[in-house]
Parts: sequence; C-alpha cells; structure tokens
Amino acid sequence: MNSLIADRTNLMIDNFHKLKHGFRWESNLVKHFIAMSLAIDNRKSEMDNLLMIRDCIRTHTSWGSYFRGTNELIFVNLLSSEENYADTFSNVQSVYELMKHSGFRSSPYLPMAAYTIASSSEKTQWNKSIERMGRFYDGMKKNHFWITSSDDYVYAAILATTDFDIEETLNKIEKYYDVLSKDGFYKGNALQTLSHILALSEGDVQENCRRTVALYEKLKGEKCKLRYDALATLGLLALLSTDVDTLVSEIKEVYEYIHSVDGYGFWSLDTSNRTMIAASIVSSYYIDNIKNGILQISIGNSIHAILIAQQQAAAAAACAAAASASAASS
Repeated sequence: MNSLIADRTNLMIDNFHKLKHGFRWESNLVKHFIAMSLAIDNRKSEMDNLLMIRDCIRTHTSWGSYFRGTNELIFVNLLSSEENYADTFSNVQSVYELMKHSGFRSSPYLPMAAYTIASSSEKTQWNKSIERMGRFYDGMKKNHFWITSSDDYVYAAILATTDFDIEETLNKIEKYYDVLSKDGFYKGNALQTLSHILALSEGDVQENCRRTVALYEKLKGEKCKLRYDALATLGLLALLSTDVDTLVSEIKEVYEYIHSVDGYGFWSLDTSNRTMIAASIVSSYYIDNIKNGILQISIGNSIHAILIAQQQAAAAAACAAAASASAASS
C-alpha cells in the first residue's frame, strides 16, 4: 500500500476509536465518516477542542435546530478546521438565514449548503453566491422536477462557488445524466447527484462517463460495490485519475486492510460504506497530487470545488447512513 495512503488509513482508524469514546451517543456511522474526514486533512481527533466546538454549537442553537442531531457532529468536524470556529459558525448561521429569506426551505441539508457558501465567499459576495445557487437549483428543478429536492442544495451551492456559466453547466449536467442512463445507470436522484459531481470537470463528457462506468464495474468485480446513494464518491474518483485499474487496486487494498480492523469489520460497516471510506482515503492522495502539480488532469480551475465536493459527499453519506440505520432499527 502507498505509504501516504497507509498513514491516512491508520490515522482514520485511530481517530475513529477516539471519537467512539469521546462521543458515545452519536451514530457510529457518522463517527466513521468524521474520522475519515479528519484523516483526509491529516488531522487527529483532538477531543477537548471538538467538545468545546460542540458546546459552542449548542449554546448558539435551539434544541430542534437543523444544526443539531446528525448534523451536530458533522459541523463539529467542519468547524474544527477553522482558525476561529465561533466566528465561522456565526457566518454560517448568517448565510443560513439569508438562504431562508431567499426562498430555500429549512432542511438538514441547508446548513451544509450555508457552510459551503460561507467558507468559500467573502461576506460581500454572499448574496451573489446565494443568487447563483438559486439559479442552479431552479435549473435542476426544471430539468428533474420530481427528483430535485433539498438534498440537492449542497450541490447547487458547490456549483455556485465556481465561475462556471450557469446555463452551460446545467446543460452539461443533463448530458452526463443522459449518457450514463444509456450506459446502464438507473435514472433517479443518485444519478442526478453523480451528474452534478462530474459537471465539475472541464474534460470530455463521453470519456468521463466511460471512466465512471469502468470504475463502477471494476469495483463491483472486486466485491467493493457502491450502493446507488454513494455515486457521488464514484464521480469524484472518475475526476481524479485516468488510471482505473490502479485506482481500484488501491481502494481494494484499503478496503481489505480496514475490513480486518476492530470497528470496521462485517458487524460494523456494510460493503458500500467500507468501499466509500476506502475510496475517499485514496481520492485524497490524488487530490494532493493535483494540488501539488504532480498529477495533471482535466479539472480546469475547479479543484477548490472538488475539495468542497469531497467534504460534502462524505457529510451527505454520513447523514444518509445514519438515517438509514435509524429507519432500520425503528
């Protein structure tokens, strides 16, 4: 296993066991994704700091706030990377209120969209970014009325942080959706999300779709199949490397390693979540190489948006996994 990937994998495992003891009542699935997110940023779980941030969130929100519940630990993690977490959280809440006044409805996904705008735009640009987000979302809704909902807020916000032309990008999203549906992916919300991620690339649509299909099939062949609700991770992988065989081999290595570790085995994680975690660790290695100019690939000037997408895909996966586990137990 690549030494950097191995180091991040071991850091993730260590982070998870610290989180498991420090946040006893939160979902283990959410803790797995938070541990992974911290490791991707080369950060350790510093429990005293994380608990102080949680107290800050609870002090400045009501019991029923969408910043609480499953989102609480996700936001603890997001804010832990900020130099001044209290000011950042205040900014996120301000953007959240501006979004509601602009017509976005409250939901578990709106806080994450607010963080995306607040952390990527100057205060003077918030209204412009929210306006762009609204136009992206309205275009998504126009093209897919029945499947576009609040879970698309995050991806509309990510696209709003780019300088992409809105109409051109919406048309590109539809091209990805149509090509991939013809290549065997079921039409629906998961394919729409995958199309949003792939639209961050400035590369050839057909080539990106070919690579996406190849990744999906090869992962399935290695018994690392991703569920449809994890297709955002597949999209990120397709953007980051043209070498499908190497990508799948590296993901399989991480998958098999963590499968043997306490807390990551059969009784703790299903195949898709374990694959998603392994894929995210591997993708962070490629993102670092792109940022450092070691790897050249057709993502144009959208590396910042891809970094946000990686972060938000993990957060969305944590939300979905926790909700699914809760529904199964009730």
